Amino acid sequence: MIASRDSAAAPVHPGGRVHISAARRVATPRLAVRASWTMRAALLLGLLVACAAFHTALAPWLGAWRAVPAILALGAAGGLGFVAWCRAQPAFIEIGTDRFAAFARSGACLADGRLIGASQWGAALLVLVVEKGARRKTLLIAADSVDAETFRVLAVTARSAAGR
Repeated sequence: MIASRDSAAAPVHPGGRVHISAARRVATPRLAVRASWTMRAALLLGLLVACAAFHTALAPWLGAWRAVPAILALGAAGGLGFVAWCRAQPAFIEIGTDRFAAFARSGACLADGRLIGASQWGAALLVLVVEKGARRKTLLIAADSVDAETFRVLAVTARSAAGR
């Protein structure tokens, strides 16, 4: 039997199978990630402690009032770093069985790939390392930034990635 031009073509994929990761990307929902007030408070507290320690170190040499401009400069640099860190946090995540992706509010992809064995988990914080090829990206996900079920799924996914 000769196939006509109008008949369906054979799949292009090897072995006649559809690549499963393409199907997963379509069905994976995006989960919203809120700003973690705990992480922000910890970073700002760390910045205040650093400024106080810097003042304590400089005040005996320069005097209390002469050390203020240097401390304000340190605080401003730390504040700019804090704002940059806040902007770089993911707003949406996608969790698949073999894929993890994080996206910014603008829709830009921050991390895409699979979780690797360097991921750590805890009761309040997840450190997720996403690898795609030779590139690695580390993401911190606090427990107060996602709902409890999403945090549990992330923790289980990180544990299974650590076993690889």
